[in-house]
Amino acid sequence: MSDSLCNYAIDAFHDIERKRKEKGRVPPLARLGVVVAFLFTLVSFGKYDLDSVASLAVYPMCLICFEGVRILGFLKRFWFLLIPVFSVGIINPFIDKEAIAHIGGIPLSGGFVSFAVLMLKGVLSMSVTWSLLRKAGAGGIADSMIALRFPPSFALAILLMHRYIVIMIKEYQRMRDAYCLRSAKGLKCIAPSAWGAFAGQLLIRSVDRAENVHAAIELRGGVPCVSRVKNLSPDEIFAGFSYFFGWTLFSVSVSFFEPMRLVGDAIRGLME
Repeated sequence: MSDSLCNYAIDAFHDIERKRKEKGRVPPLARLGVVVAFLFTLVSFGKYDLDSVASLAVYPMCLICFEGVRILGFLKRFWFLLIPVFSVGIINPFIDKEAIAHIGGIPLSGGFVSFAVLMLKGVLSMSVTWSLLRKAGAGGIADSMIALRFPPSFALAILLMHRYIVIMIKEYQRMRDAYCLRSAKGLKCIAPSAWGAFAGQLLIRSVDRAENVHAAIELRGGVPCVSRVKNLSPDEIFAGFSYFFGWTLFSVSVSFFEPMRLVGDAIRGLME
């Protein structure tokens, strides 16, 4: 992980933390419900439903255009998170070679289509999850879980994970710089043979720093707790219901009506 990527991640987490003090028009609970419904709809599609999965891209595109969520910047910097998905899906074109579709007379094998569906699902899942974190914040997600009557420990775990992941990133930077400076060969990255020991030391040192931070919070009178459910105004309730039912209805309609397939059939009918 480069310095620019680490700094981008730290700045993003600090910006998310500042979002807790901002009061948006759409409640975080409505955004959480939309994302959950979106993900359930996304995973319900089969491995060949490329047109249906592509139809769901309308939601993240609206977040980019109308709400200013920088999803493209996030995907540009954290593309490596899709490597496990790519590693699993790249095998499909070599296994499933039967043609199931044609584009301009060029046959497309089922393996290639399933690979494209898998990658698109990964991109959309990362996009909506990041948008939820950017717009609602870790505090908003924790408040939503409390409102849904989840145990307070779940909400507390989200807040602590969000707080201490920044500590882990900063500790990684310090350890990597120390490793490179002490390397006799002048390495600028960590050798693969040292990955295991490096990960173990990173975990231990991060836990130690987290304990120091926690002790400092307690000495200053801070108590690691979650906030109570906040009362919403009528405008926020109306906006939340409209947002939730509108986008949930969109996700359900994509499952039943398959708009992209209808558009494709109409275009093919006009061309014929």
